[in-house]
Amino acid sequence: MQPNNPVKEDQQKRGNVILATSDRFFSSNFFRSPSLQRPVCIMNASSTALWLPNASLPSSLETSSDINRFRNTLKIVFYTVVFLLGAFGNGVVIWITARQVSRTVSCVWFFNLALADFLFSVSRIAPLVAMKEGWVFGSFACKVNGFIKYLNMFCSEFLLAAISMDRAACIAYPLWARKHRNIRLVWLAAIGAWLTAIVTSIPFYLYRKVDTKNNQTKCLVMLKGEKPGVQVTISILRLICGFLASFTIIVICYGIILVVLRRRQTSLHSKSFKVIFVLVVTFFLCWLPYHITQLLKLAGAESTAFSFTALFAAFLAYLNSCVNPFLYFFMGMDFHTRLTLYNIIRALRRILLEENSSINQKSSSSNKGSFSTNEQAKSSEISPVNCGNSTPQT
Repeated sequence: MQPNNPVKEDQQKRGNVILATSDRFFSSNFFRSPSLQRPVCIMNASSTALWLPNASLPSSLETSSDINRFRNTLKIVFYTVVFLLGAFGNGVVIWITARQVSRTVSCVWFFNLALADFLFSVSRIAPLVAMKEGWVFGSFACKVNGFIKYLNMFCSEFLLAAISMDRAACIAYPLWARKHRNIRLVWLAAIGAWLTAIVTSIPFYLYRKVDTKNNQTKCLVMLKGEKPGVQVTISILRLICGFLASFTIIVICYGIILVVLRRRQTSLHSKSFKVIFVLVVTFFLCWLPYHITQLLKLAGAESTAFSFTALFAAFLAYLNSCVNPFLYFFMGMDFHTRLTLYNIIRALRRILLEENSSINQKSSSSNKGSFSTNEQAKSSEISPVNCGNSTPQT
């Protein structure tokens, strides 16, 4: 028979005392509370189970609620910025160009771009109110709100493509442009861009619905119950019509412009031409992340980090609707003058109404072999803004 180990016996006695005390403690009235009857099991680093009452830890619902509150706060801030800056800035551009749309070609383009952005900026009021009250505007307003969002994207894209083709025609075929290009033709092109944008935005009107869940009413794109290919078709439509097609046209047009100018050894000194180029670059920088995140979402990307990435990509796309007036201002403002309302309006008018730019010819002996002296003189007078034609030709 082995002798008893005093140390081991002492440890066993202490363990029995701890177990008895813990049994009395957990059987007390405090732990009989209904809200604390379900324990939470946590695994620590050494895989030891620790049993704690629910009250000692934040639940997953509370964590999700915090994320949603933070996301809604971001939406409120961005919607407010887009509404205030977009409505005011584009409203000023519309006010300046509306008086000249029957006289100058560039005003037709700037007016329609500003109108598309203005409609989108104003439409942000509804989702801004819905952040606090839920969607209270009904099913029709829900559909129209989603429709305007994509109408702005498609219309801006198509208008920029039309403007790029207009500029390419002025540079590559100046004599034809002088004879045939007029206000009426440009208005027809702008109306065609609007009609095409309306048609391509119809699917986003049809599938936008009001949904109520957990006592919250939201305006969402609802594709549940639809055929599996519907979501893929809509996503492809948005990518091709809203980005790739117009991007291809714009790249081709500016490629033609660069080739023609290099062949003629000429340079552009038109502020309006430079502004259009900046608008095109800005549009693609703002909308490219949005289309990328939409493709990733279609591929099944799901995580909290990705949801915030997609959110910021959408906000960047929204900012495109209010950034154009500030581009006009910075490119037309003389910063040696005081920053007054008069000088701001003057800077905008300098860009929006600029029609007398010209293509400066550089002397070159090789240029004489391609064009006659008379054709060179005519083409040098043709502006890349309006091809020397600010009033309708008869």
